[in-house]
Amino acid sequence: MGKRRRHTAMLCAIVVMGVGGISGCGDSGGGGSEKDAKGADEVQRMSAALTTLKGYDTVRMNGRYLSTADVDLQADREGNCVGTLDFADGGIIEFIHVGGEGTWSRYDDANLASSRRLPEQIGPDALALHDKAAKKARGKYVESSPDEMEASETEGNKLPSLCDLDTAFAEVPDSVSGVKPRNPETKDGKRVVGLVQQPEGDAVTVYVPVTGDPVPLRVEFEIDDEPFELDITDPDKPLDVTPPPASQTVTSAEVTGLFPEIPEHMQGE
Repeated sequence: MGKRRRHTAMLCAIVVMGVGGISGCGDSGGGGSEKDAKGADEVQRMSAALTTLKGYDTVRMNGRYLSTADVDLQADREGNCVGTLDFADGGIIEFIHVGGEGTWSRYDDANLASSRRLPEQIGPDALALHDKAAKKARGKYVESSPDEMEASETEGNKLPSLCDLDTAFAEVPDSVSGVKPRNPETKDGKRVVGLVQQPEGDAVTVYVPVTGDPVPLRVEFEIDDEPFELDITDPDKPLDVTPPPASQTVTSAEVTGLFPEIPEHMQGE
């Protein structure tokens, strides 16, 4: 028995003799202390992981975007990012987002075909405009201005927010006061555990290795009440966000038929 444990045992014995017995002394009371210590350790590990996450200058995020697409992007703190949105049967969009300058999006054939669904419902004129615009946009990047992207954010597009790490993680706390761990699991050959923020419930969950430094490997959080589930890799890797050359671009004004406005009589359907 070590000196500290002998000293604790002696104190407990003195108390017991003085008051006729106290629960929690000796080995039978150690469970609570061990549980408290483990809880404190989990709080420290989650807080450290969140601090690390929010301290990255650049990071790659791969996961679910608004529960509608797979997203794979690399972003920084200047509002710059590059990556793809994969809508499965709805095709793929490649994008280059340069903070303050604009966004360039390239739609593959599957995505252009998927985007015909709305103009088909609107009518022949809208469909004709769409197909003309799709022909012009095929293989090119469509350039959108910052004002257009800001307007799209108002309509629910969270990509610009995700492209700015300060904005993306604005609702992620720097530290937590309570944690509930999930069951450990194996991910990419590594044992990881999800640490869930408490008492706020599932507001934020961060996955870290079961042992070793609490490096954030995955984060589940929300942006304006929309859920995101993202694997975190390549921290602080240099980011190249060079816009495509003019020969590979068309302006959004040249291809307005791609995304026609929903007629008033169809809204809410």
